[in-house]
Amino acid sequence: MRRPARTAMPVSGGARPDREPKLLSFSDFVDDALFHPQWGYYATGGVRFGTGGHYDTYPLALSPLFGHMIAQYAFRLWRRVGTPERFEICELGAGNGQLCLDVLLWAQERGRHGDEWKAFATALTYRIVERSPALVARQRQQLGPLASTVRWSRADVARAVPRGVPFAAYGLIVANEVLDCLPHHKIVPRPTGLPAVAFVRAELNGRGLDRAQLAATMSSPLRRRAVRFREVLQPLHRLPQLAAFARRHYRELFERRSERQWVLACPGLESMFRHAGRLYDHCEALWIDYGEARTSARGAAALRRVFAGPPRSGSSVYDAPGRDDITFMIDFSVARQAARAAGWSVVFYGPQAELARRARVRLDRDALDLIVRHRALNWLLALAGVGPERGWQRHGVTWSRAAAPGHVSVRRYVERSLREFRAEHGTAFKLLITRRGDTATAARGRRMRPAVRHSR
Repeated sequence: MRRPARTAMPVSGGARPDREPKLLSFSDFVDDALFHPQWGYYATGGVRFGTGGHYDTYPLALSPLFGHMIAQYAFRLWRRVGTPERFEICELGAGNGQLCLDVLLWAQERGRHGDEWKAFATALTYRIVERSPALVARQRQQLGPLASTVRWSRADVARAVPRGVPFAAYGLIVANEVLDCLPHHKIVPRPTGLPAVAFVRAELNGRGLDRAQLAATMSSPLRRRAVRFREVLQPLHRLPQLAAFARRHYRELFERRSERQWVLACPGLESMFRHAGRLYDHCEALWIDYGEARTSARGAAALRRVFAGPPRSGSSVYDAPGRDDITFMIDFSVARQAARAAGWSVVFYGPQAELARRARVRLDRDALDLIVRHRALNWLLALAGVGPERGWQRHGVTWSRAAAPGHVSVRRYVERSLREFRAEHGTAFKLLITRRGDTATAARGRRMRPAVRHSR
């Protein structure tokens, strides 16, 4: 739930000789800044989630209610496919593990009061597909004893299919604010000739750094401050796969029109949907992220924003790479095309509040009170020194009748989060629901023959 007022980044520098060895594509630079094992923001565990941290997401801001939505959506899907003996919820990029914790606890609680939910809880396996070892450790800490019931798969789904797929015959994939972390390329049209693509040149004391040298330098807290970055344009044909992607989705870049503007293009969307489609034989996927459909000038302008640093900071991606989050607005026009091309059917696209409606979770005053009590309890536990994120959670809330300057009360914060989730005043957060496999046929097939069992 990052709410940044972020700025676009101008292209700087001129063309340099093609095949310059000390240039990184803009996409590779962003990917390293987030996930390089030596200096990446997520890979090194520098990210701080939730209260007192760097940013909130809805699974945290609306905890535990967001987890109730996912659990009840999964329960309804499990019934629709014929109540199989095995069913998985697969979360791509699980952050600090809070959503997993809330889903499992709610399934167990409902199972104590109803036989059908008890059967669902017995059939349910929660799987986390995570790229960062540091985040896997954070998730295990957050889950505590429940970690023994969760299965982890180390993989970057945008690049490769995880081992052991399909994980099961039936599943629900959840990807909350995952697509926005996929690195994008920056394609710049030229008045004459083919478009160009932005590369990044990193320099230390005026000398260019290759990728390995940059990693070694950025992993040093003292030396990293002296690194300077600038963008350099290269011919688009240097990256043939990107050029083909641009022709599929951004044909206007190749037209001779003076009003053409640069775009942030993400080929990883195509591979993400293609690889995710192999995780289960029959499944649905919930893709929740902030973005727009590129159907208007306003939408196209919004999609040219790259976000860095704390919300509303206006930071550039070059201000503190490796210490700042970097995300992008998702082009849901491309996402839907990529999903269909990968064999998914698009079930729904629109405001994320549709998740609550389909899960039959009411966002009323009782929901507000539940979330407020949960946040207050987490803060009190952090004050008592309990929890893996107590170090910053205890500073995220103060005990005062009057809100401190620039802060709001816990209740007002939750009220605002619920209004934004319900899109009462418009929101950039969207929900894309995709389906793979005919779930109705799958359910009929289960009644006719035993379920196909897959090894874990």
